[in-house]
Amino acid sequence: MKYHQVAWLAVCLALGVVVLGAFVRLSDAGLGCPDWPGCYGHMDWPVHETEIQQANARFPDRPVEPHKAWREMVHRYFAGTLGLLVLALFVWAWRRRNTDISGQDSPVGLASFLLLVIIAQAALGMWTVTLKLKPVIVMLHLLGGLTTLALLLWLALRTTPGLQPYRYAGHIRPWMVGLGLALLVGQIALGGWTSANYAALACPDFPTCQGSWWPKMDFSEAFILWRGIGPNYEFGVLDMPARTAIHLMHRIGFLLLSLYLIWLATRLMKNRELLPWGLGLLGLLILQIGLGISNVLFSLPLPVATLHNMGAALLLLFMVALLYKTRSSRRNGGSG
Repeated sequence: MKYHQVAWLAVCLALGVVVLGAFVRLSDAGLGCPDWPGCYGHMDWPVHETEIQQANARFPDRPVEPHKAWREMVHRYFAGTLGLLVLALFVWAWRRRNTDISGQDSPVGLASFLLLVIIAQAALGMWTVTLKLKPVIVMLHLLGGLTTLALLLWLALRTTPGLQPYRYAGHIRPWMVGLGLALLVGQIALGGWTSANYAALACPDFPTCQGSWWPKMDFSEAFILWRGIGPNYEFGVLDMPARTAIHLMHRIGFLLLSLYLIWLATRLMKNRELLPWGLGLLGLLILQIGLGISNVLFSLPLPVATLHNMGAALLLLFMVALLYKTRSSRRNGGSG
């Protein structure tokens, strides 16, 4: 395989890891294994009755729930495989740092940064368990996974031969895409905070929240990032007004993001070459809106909630690819 093919494989695997992580979190399996990196002292998970009894004796405060344990370990297997793939990309880039890869200089800097992000992700994965789903750690772990995904896509695009920038026509500029990407990252962070604090069902109706446009909320408690070490944060520790504040801010953030992305899509569609990008952006946005509303109206069904997380990852990939395309055009001498 060529370097860019391995990079694209890593992109696909990273997307799978992100979706699996969402599935684990949303199915309340984040503490399905109370230790790390194994599971109840095993490198798989307890299956046989004897193993389960031994595990329960070692962890009396956390009895084995096999349906949660296997989900957590499968996610760890995929994440570990991704880590090895990123390591391989780093070693490959480093060994060929004085030659070209797919027609470009060796991306040793980007590959090195990716490896550092993966190491940080491993640490966050451990702390997610040892700090008992501490919300700020859970949110950072989610953002780290999406950062890994975005960087791998950039690496794959950079090393793929034959990619052509669009003919710059003045309707779209890199800063417009960059601002949209920044707003999207902020909204993803809000979504991660909502999920980590179990606030997704704080507003059971739509478009109102608890039958009101501005229900009782507690912002003083809602966005405290660090609350010390010790408590078990599974199923959340905040009261309803604080959870409501988090949920409503997530809705307002998505409204602002949607308005900006709709504007950006209209700019894209003014250019014939970028018309498919504008339509694609609108399509992904409409999908996310539908999934978000469905989460509320149907009380967070696991498949829909997982797809909502996947939709956010796809939007991120789309915006990163669009940023690469528009930046490439400026680097290659586009005018306007």
